[in-house]
Amino acid sequence: MSVSPLSPLVSASLARASGDPDWLAAARAAGLERYAKGGLPSRAEHLWRYTDPVRLVPGSAPSDPETRFGDLPPDFADGTFERASAYAIARDGVLLRAAVDPLIAHLGFLVEDLRAAAASRRALVEPRLFALRDTCDGAGGRFDDLAAALFTGGTFVHVPRGVTLDRPVRIAHRVGGGFAASRSLVVAEAQCTATVVIDLSSAAETDAGTLHETIEIHVGRGAELRVVFVQRLGDRATHAPVVRSRVERDGVLDTVTVALGGGLVKSLQTVELAEPGARANALGIVFADGRRHLDHHTFLDHAAPSTSSDLDYRAAVAGRSRSSFTGRLRIPAAGARSSAHQSNRNLVLADTARADAIPELEILTNDVSCSHAVATSPIDEEQLHFAMTRGLSPADARKLIVLGFFEPALEKIPPGMLADGVREVLERKLGAAS
Repeated sequence: MSVSPLSPLVSASLARASGDPDWLAAARAAGLERYAKGGLPSRAEHLWRYTDPVRLVPGSAPSDPETRFGDLPPDFADGTFERASAYAIARDGVLLRAAVDPLIAHLGFLVEDLRAAAASRRALVEPRLFALRDTCDGAGGRFDDLAAALFTGGTFVHVPRGVTLDRPVRIAHRVGGGFAASRSLVVAEAQCTATVVIDLSSAAETDAGTLHETIEIHVGRGAELRVVFVQRLGDRATHAPVVRSRVERDGVLDTVTVALGGGLVKSLQTVELAEPGARANALGIVFADGRRHLDHHTFLDHAAPSTSSDLDYRAAVAGRSRSSFTGRLRIPAAGARSSAHQSNRNLVLADTARADAIPELEILTNDVSCSHAVATSPIDEEQLHFAMTRGLSPADARKLIVLGFFEPALEKIPPGMLADGVREVLERKLGAAS
């Protein structure tokens, strides 16, 4: 299967590389070469059983990024940094501005443009950027290579060894109606503690843009990192995120994924538990309405002994939408004495909606503790009846049940206007679906 015409992509890659250090320009060229040689993945591959990769191929080179962000999120107007350790805004993959709380700037943690950091902080960036491309069998590598070749920018977050951030790093990213590619790098050094919140939205509800992005996350020994992804794109947007993570000895990675928008979303999240004692907890909520097609794939690889993971993804589908979830879990012989648990629950709110769920377990040693659970059903009639006997209307009862269904993930979003905004979006969508 052929890929999109390469001439404009080659020109775009060369243009992007013109301001990069030599090592980054070479990495871009290698990514474009792999993309050109490899062709598109086959629908026979499990990763692509629900989404045709042709739909993700850009029809043109990336648009020039917009330099205006627009109105700031309300809680970003916080001169006291009461709710965040740092704020950053990005447009079409490019970091426009970032501000760190001046009272803790001496701790040395960084929120910077990735391309600028690649030049000025090479020792921090080069060993880690692109380093996770082949983990978890290189899943999603084709479009990861495309983002490597064409990314216009991204955010570099670095938390030094032993630093504890008691407030999250907040990143707001808006995309417009063209094709954009971005890449970000999050590094949590040994014994640090931090939370990073990434809020992705469309500049306008009618924008029909396409965003290919890769986020690489490195969790050092004994570090604790929580990353919250909130996606609120418009109905016509296409989003193809690849999130790759590596967790070292006794490190902990908590991820919370909230997918509420986009017309077509193909998401891949991989985690390599690379050393003993590494832990990963993944929560996800998906709400699909209208004609949305939201496809999420996770891959947790217990590459070392005595590692643990816990995954809980929940979806609700309404209208004529479709949500697909594939959760792959691998424990090789080297992963003995590991613990892994996976759960996927789906609520079907309309007869015309569809939810697919496939757990995939590859366990190559007996010395493990593993479980998996999948459930797909409409709202329980007994729950609905119980709520209505307490005076709620049918619509309010359904809304209450679905919000309670999502609460385990919602409560992990740091409190404030973003968390309130997510609940408001859910309530509005549930009201329309009733």
